[in-house]
Amino acid sequence: MEDYRPAVKQGVRMAIFSVLIFLTLYAIDPMIYAKPAGWVVLLVGNFLAIPIVFLILGVRDTKKNFSVFTFGTALSAGMVTGIISTVVVLLFNIVFMTIIDPEWEQQLSEEVMVSTQELMEKMGTPDEVVEEAMQKAREEAAAKPKGIIGQMKSSLGSLGWYLILSLIIAAVYRDKGSKEEALIDEVVT
Repeated sequence: MEDYRPAVKQGVRMAIFSVLIFLTLYAIDPMIYAKPAGWVVLLVGNFLAIPIVFLILGVRDTKKNFSVFTFGTALSAGMVTGIISTVVVLLFNIVFMTIIDPEWEQQLSEEVMVSTQELMEKMGTPDEVVEEAMQKAREEAAAKPKGIIGQMKSSLGSLGWYLILSLIIAAVYRDKGSKEEALIDEVVT
């Protein structure tokens, strides 16, 4: 595990960066994630920019510790970064939602409903369609896991996304033309 220390370090940094962005936006407007601007920040920041940057840094920095950096090793480095970040963020989210602001999750859910309804009305959606969609959204929201279980489920989704990104990054950062790769090519052909 010593060889993956740079990936661990980048995972911690990724988590801290994510938490700081969340807390900054929360301080500005606790309900920002219920609004279209918050959705954009969430998509671009939390799902694209932050993971891509820190997974690349984790893989790149770990590569220096290996004489041959295979695809599997590169993938492992990316996943170590993602797993460490996910665990730290999960722990923060549990503390935030159980101690710091236990009502936030419910308030956010209600605000998302209001924001969605307003958006549909602005787009000129007929009232009966809006009401039907809102009723369906309420039922789905009620069935969706909340609290610690919801956070754990969300974390699994994040890990799946980090796996996809790590596969791409590993394909780029692996050593090309290594002896192991040549052996695999011989076996396949």
